[in-house]
Amino acid sequence: MNAKTITVKTPEALQAALEAAAAEGFNPTLGVVFAPSGFETQSLAEVLDSHGIAIFGAQTPDKFTDRGMENELATLLLTDLDPAYFRIVLKSLPPEDFKGGVAVAAEVARMGKAWFSRPAFILCVSDFSVPGEALAEGILEGAGPETPVMGGFSGGKPYSHDHVVFTNKEQSRQGLVCLILDQEHVAIQGLAVSGWKPAGAVKTVTKSQGNWVYTIDGEPALNVLLRFTGAQVDLDDGEDLLRQIGNSHPLQVMNSEGSPVMKPPLMFNRETGAVMCGGHIPEGAKIRFSLPPDFDIVETVVESAREAKERAMPEADALLIFSCIGRQVTLGPLIDEEINGLNDVWKVPMTGYFSLGEFGATEGGKPTFHGTTCSWVALKEK
Repeated sequence: MNAKTITVKTPEALQAALEAAAAEGFNPTLGVVFAPSGFETQSLAEVLDSHGIAIFGAQTPDKFTDRGMENELATLLLTDLDPAYFRIVLKSLPPEDFKGGVAVAAEVARMGKAWFSRPAFILCVSDFSVPGEALAEGILEGAGPETPVMGGFSGGKPYSHDHVVFTNKEQSRQGLVCLILDQEHVAIQGLAVSGWKPAGAVKTVTKSQGNWVYTIDGEPALNVLLRFTGAQVDLDDGEDLLRQIGNSHPLQVMNSEGSPVMKPPLMFNRETGAVMCGGHIPEGAKIRFSLPPDFDIVETVVESAREAKERAMPEADALLIFSCIGRQVTLGPLIDEEINGLNDVWKVPMTGYFSLGEFGATEGGKPTFHGTTCSWVALKEK
C-alpha cells in the first residue's frame, strides 16, 4: 500500500491536500487522524468522508509524524489499503468498570473474528478511567490469546478528559475506536518496549485493589517507594509522587512469560500509605523497582525495531508509534532520538502520539496494558 502523512489546520487545507494527492494518482481509503484536544474534528471528518476515506481518529495534544513533533495541527497518515482488508469500530465504554470493559472489548473482538480469520486490533481510548487491562483481556478473550493488540490511551497532560475518539460519523468522550486489520493481507510487526533497567530485590505486593497498591512485603507501599528512591515527595501534594517517582522509577511487574510490564506510581493516600499506579497490580504479584533512565533506554527501543526488521519485516509501508507521555517528560530531548530512531529503521510515513498508557506485547509475552512504555507497529500490505 502507498502511504502519506500530512498536517493541516483547517478543512480547507485538508481539501486542498487531498486534491493535490489525487492529482498525483494517490487516492487514500484509510486515514489515521490525530488532532489536538478540543480541535474541531467534525469538519475534518466531513471532508475525509466526502472523499470516501474511512477514519480512525483521536484527539490528543502531543503528536508527531515522520516530519517531526506537532502540537497545534491535525496529523493524518493516509493509506490506500484495500477497504476489504480493514474495519473500524467505535464503542462507548463504562468508566471505572473492569468487567464492563472486558465485555465491550470482547464484543469488538468477536466482530473482528467474524470479519477476518486472523484479525489484529489497534486501539485508541479516550477515557483514562477505563481499566486498560480490561480492554486487552477482552480482546484476547474474544479473538484468541495470540491476537495482536496495540495502541494507546489519548489525552492531555496529565489526565484531561476534553477529547474524543472518532470515526466518519461517530465520536465519544468515553469510548474506544478500533482499527481491525486482516492479517491474511496485512503483515503486522509490533512490540511494547520500555528499556527501564530493574533494580533492587524482588518484592511481593501483599495487598492491592484495582490500581491501588496498599502494601509491599507487608509494609505500606508509599514507605517502600520513598525508601528505595530517596525522593523528597511533598506529602501535601497528591500528584508529587508522579513527578518525583512515577515517570522515572516505574514498578516492574514480573510475568511468567515475556518482559516485565511497567506500572508507574501516580499518586498516594497519605493516611493509608497506599499508592495508585498506572494499571492494575494484583495481590501476590512480584515486582522490582527501576533505575533512573539513561540513553540505553532509547537504544533498547530502537534496537527492538531493527531486530524485527532483520528477522521478520525487511520493508514496511507505514509506522504507528504510541509512546507514554511519561517518557516524553522523563527523557526530555532524548525522546526525539527515540521517535526519529524508530522512524529511521523503516523510513516510511509515520504518525503517533504521547499516550496515557499503551497496549502491546513485550518480547515473548502476550498483549496487555503498560505505562512508561513505547508501543510501535509496522504495517505492510501483502
